[in-house]
Amino acid sequence: IAVSLLPLLVGAAREQAAASLQPVLGAPRVVVVEQGDTLLDIAERDGLGFRQVVNLNPEVDIWVPPAGTRVELPTEYILPNAPREGLLINLPEMRLYDFSVDPAQPIVLSVAIGDAEDPSPVGEFRVGGKRMNPHWNVPESIRAENPALPAVVPPGPENPLGDRWLTIGSSSYGIHGTNNVWSIGRIATHGCIRLYNDDMRALFDRTNLGTRIRLVYQPVKLGQRDGELYLEAHRDEYDLAPDAPQATLVELIVLDALGVVDGSSIDHDLVRRVIQEARGAPVRIGRLKPVE
Repeated sequence: IAVSLLPLLVGAAREQAAASLQPVLGAPRVVVVEQGDTLLDIAERDGLGFRQVVNLNPEVDIWVPPAGTRVELPTEYILPNAPREGLLINLPEMRLYDFSVDPAQPIVLSVAIGDAEDPSPVGEFRVGGKRMNPHWNVPESIRAENPALPAVVPPGPENPLGDRWLTIGSSSYGIHGTNNVWSIGRIATHGCIRLYNDDMRALFDRTNLGTRIRLVYQPVKLGQRDGELYLEAHRDEYDLAPDAPQATLVELIVLDALGVVDGSSIDHDLVRRVIQEARGAPVRIGRLKPVE
């Protein structure tokens, strides 16, 4: 009986492994630097994360790029390996995926996350509260760092929460706007998730209380499009995936053994280089095996 079940078990494992390869969405874009532009200007103008633009263009001067320079934009991506519902935030890539409108084509927003001392939480939550024009009750730990801060910052241009707030579960963390646009696409908060204010206002309007929020930590993602295998890598901001290159190669070997990918088409040196460089854009690394 056990032998007769083996093909079924292998088939189920193959299907599960194939399902882990998420689709590649979006498309690469290029802009041309205008006189006086910085990469920060370009990121803000296109609603992108500053560090993500910098990582994708390591050869471009951040603050004084010559006019006419072509700058690649991080507008192509592999979906994180997680259910496509509600709000999904992948911390290493500093992106929020909103599946509430269309699970097949999420709205993708750039965010700032907590720094290494105050990391953003990983886990499953729901929207526990919604506030317009929130007051910022300054935590004692932050006031200890900056005693000049008042106990409460009222709504207004000096409020670092912006004018919209979604509570992450029952925690003190939230998804909110900001008065510091330079922080989007950086590790810059005390654990909260920051968005550009226009993005936050639109997200606030379409997000209901109780909407599921998932915060995941996936610096390396494998994906597929049109029978091709892709790899996307981001910086391991919290140093939680030190063995990412080896773990990814092991995963590819398993996918090959299950008949999902063509292992002979994969360049292992390229895999290691993509993860080491962590430019944050999908790179073709091989092929899928044809479905028989």
